[in-house]
Amino acid sequence: MRCPSCDHDNIQGEDQCAHCGLDLAGLDVTAWGVDPKDPALAMPLSQVDLKQPLVLSPAATVTEAIGLMKQRREGCVFVVDARGLAGVMTERDVTMRVAAPGRNPDQTRLEEVMTPRPVTLESDDPLAWALHRMGVDGHRHLPILEGGELIGFLSIRTVLKLLLAA
Repeated sequence: MRCPSCDHDNIQGEDQCAHCGLDLAGLDVTAWGVDPKDPALAMPLSQVDLKQPLVLSPAATVTEAIGLMKQRREGCVFVVDARGLAGVMTERDVTMRVAAPGRNPDQTRLEEVMTPRPVTLESDDPLAWALHRMGVDGHRHLPILEGGELIGFLSIRTVLKLLLAA
């Protein structure tokens, strides 16, 4: 299997690229109906129309996050503190960490229920890496950083539109 990052030709079935160390597990995109030779997969994320991130502080409430997600019709809010990206709060987090345990969203702060240290990608990473992280880890939204700063996010919907248009 060829590594989408460094193009090293690895032994079929390897879980990690022998050259650059990229996690190759679950990367057989042909099983997903995607042509691995599609040039769109090599496109750097800086060339993708990234979505503008919804940003709140860790002290914001879940109610504030829900309101912002509803207003902007998005499925997540990114939690940013003085050091940068601290976490992400998704619709699933609201369901599993707030509603299911019966927490009051007006009194629950994002830092209590967010997913801390989310998986991130850099703006110069190829689209194939995003597709890999989404497929292997089950993420629907990936924050994109440039120089450690959150510049946007990529949704699975955006990736699918790109691949279907190619």
